[in-house]
Amino acid sequence: MIGWTIVRRLAALTLGLSLLAGCGGADPPGNDAVEYDGGVLRVDGQDYPREPNPEDKIYPLLPGRVLVQPHRVPGSEAMALAWVERYGLTLEGRSTQGWLLVKVPEGYERQWASAFSMTNPANVSATTDSKFSPTPAVSPAVPANSTPGVPVPDGEPSAADVRRLAFETYQRLEDAGGLPATFTPTGAPVLIRAKLFDARKESCRRLPQTAPGRWECSAELQLAVCNGDCDPSQGTPSSKGERIFIRWDTAGRWVLD
Repeated sequence: MIGWTIVRRLAALTLGLSLLAGCGGADPPGNDAVEYDGGVLRVDGQDYPREPNPEDKIYPLLPGRVLVQPHRVPGSEAMALAWVERYGLTLEGRSTQGWLLVKVPEGYERQWASAFSMTNPANVSATTDSKFSPTPAVSPAVPANSTPGVPVPDGEPSAADVRRLAFETYQRLEDAGGLPATFTPTGAPVLIRAKLFDARKESCRRLPQTAPGRWECSAELQLAVCNGDCDPSQGTPSSKGERIFIRWDTAGRWVLD
């Protein structure tokens, strides 16, 4: 697992090359549904030009990657995965918050983010800004699981495992000093701090098109959140649903995916 700070640093190093990729040279190959035309992405006949974002200077885009967020609407994730396959893209991994890390041609990151967000906004949104995904997963979406070790159990993660990993997720966030973000209506920067008081497992499902031992579990959290220099443990917790992506480690325990 690579944290968002490291991803930003890597993005900053390659930002210049990313911006040049769509401005010259040969365009990447497309398919029956996709065409790349000098920086303009054409998907099913709809054009998506690259629109510069002032925040690129603060939060560089992920080079050659788009973060796709299926909404909590039945069928949204299946729809997003179907688009990835149909458009000839590559699913590289997932985050604990449910983001899909999708590989796209460099220079066409913002165009693909627009295409995913505008095709069916009720079900899927997308971004290139790493700040919106607290813990991007860059591990392979379909690992080989070839390392010898404790075999994958038949059953799903227990309620105790889901609770433990939910606390681990928010402890990582706190250890990192919070999550920098932007308040969309005003553009003002915020620093999200969170304190998890309890987590209760609701259900788990096997992830499709992945190796055995990978699960998506839903949990109801009791969470307090505050902004900036504050102590979230002093807040009043409220209920929040969250998806937690879990995999079996060959050392013999469930870990965050």
